[in-house]
Amino acid sequence: MVYRAFAIIAAALLCMLLMHLAAGKLPAKVKLGRNSRCCLLLTVRGYEPRLERSVRELMQFMVSGRLYGEIIIHGSLLDAETRAAARTLAERYGCVTFIEDGESPWSRKTSCWKYPAR
Repeated sequence: MVYRAFAIIAAALLCMLLMHLAAGKLPAKVKLGRNSRCCLLLTVRGYEPRLERSVRELMQFMVSGRLYGEIIIHGSLLDAETRAAARTLAERYGCVTFIEDGESPWSRKTSCWKYPAR
């Protein structure tokens, strides 16, 4: 009798865990070494209206996963609006660097991470 109750509780907990994983509620925790650094490369081409939203979502993922690093926006053949958005993001956030068409970074960062403004 006790084993049957234990099996039912375990099955219910397993189902709840699977639902949370399917919904993306449990982000993976990544621990980097002391001398390790993470860089996310975001390649953008032409017109991209969701650039700012994409960068903010990546930053939120990094904060929730405790993964501290840098986001590099590599632009190619950008229109004026997307280029301005990328430069604004690089100015606003210390963890974002903007590189366009293989040039050197538009803004060199000294700190590796700054939490996003809320």
